[in-house]
Amino acid sequence: MSIRTLSPETPAQALEILSLQEKYLPVAGGTNVLVDLRKGKITPIGFVDLSRFEAWKTIQLKGQVLEIGSLVTHSQLEAHPLIKTYCPALSMGASAVGSPQIRNRGTLGGNLQSASPAADCAPPLLAHDAFLTLLSAADSSGTLKERQVDLTDFFLGVGKTDLRPNELIQKVSININPKRKSIFLKSGLRKALAISLVNLAVSIELDENTAECLKARVAFGSIAPTPVRIRKVEEFLEGRMLDERVIEEASNIVQNEIAPISDLRASEEYRRYLAQVLLQEALRTIKSSKEAGKWLRKQFD
Repeated sequence: MSIRTLSPETPAQALEILSLQEKYLPVAGGTNVLVDLRKGKITPIGFVDLSRFEAWKTIQLKGQVLEIGSLVTHSQLEAHPLIKTYCPALSMGASAVGSPQIRNRGTLGGNLQSASPAADCAPPLLAHDAFLTLLSAADSSGTLKERQVDLTDFFLGVGKTDLRPNELIQKVSININPKRKSIFLKSGLRKALAISLVNLAVSIELDENTAECLKARVAFGSIAPTPVRIRKVEEFLEGRMLDERVIEEASNIVQNEIAPISDLRASEEYRRYLAQVLLQEALRTIKSSKEAGKWLRKQFD
């Protein structure tokens, strides 16, 4: 069966095609779509290629908002100075995705739209309160319809999102806070090309004088049907000093807030253990290490 590919020049053209043509799917890097196609999970009659939208491939700071186009690749996320400065956990997470070839092709929008519980870019974005701008076909005035969704509300289940039919992710936005420190940690069966057994992103704002935690975000992957923030841990950390007692208690709270599964890669019990260990390591690093905010990745046996 032949599959037709259309390459519109503008988002408006792409959205019009998607609204008129049934069983056409958008494609960017194609790293997920082609796998699903070979497995028979999707049966499109055509693709709408988004790769000509240069404006969606940019990373820019607009005032206090960091805007990341949905077609930005993982390699760009890993290396870009704005990401390293204002969202270092995302740089770390992007560098943990797949292989160099996958990172050069795969896009941020595709990573989020796939809604994998183990997606490495999702926890860092959750930890930085990211929100999405979604576009759909123009109304009668000719203006594209725009909708903003907090990333916390975007993931609905394994492979399920709040993305409506014929809607595209245009960009991901983050309100920057230079005082935030963030980190990403991942445990996998290998150091590369490994689906996360558990991954974690933590962002913390500490009082400059007292080192008290003013604001905390803790987001895990692979411990629930979707990447998820652990709000009870966040609430517990805020207003407290990051001493060993607090770090230990925070890691214990996690146990009551997660619902990992057992599968071929790891048991539920082992994932619970990893969640505790990763959170402890992240909090200790943010508290004491001069390397917080730089690349750090730990493997636990």
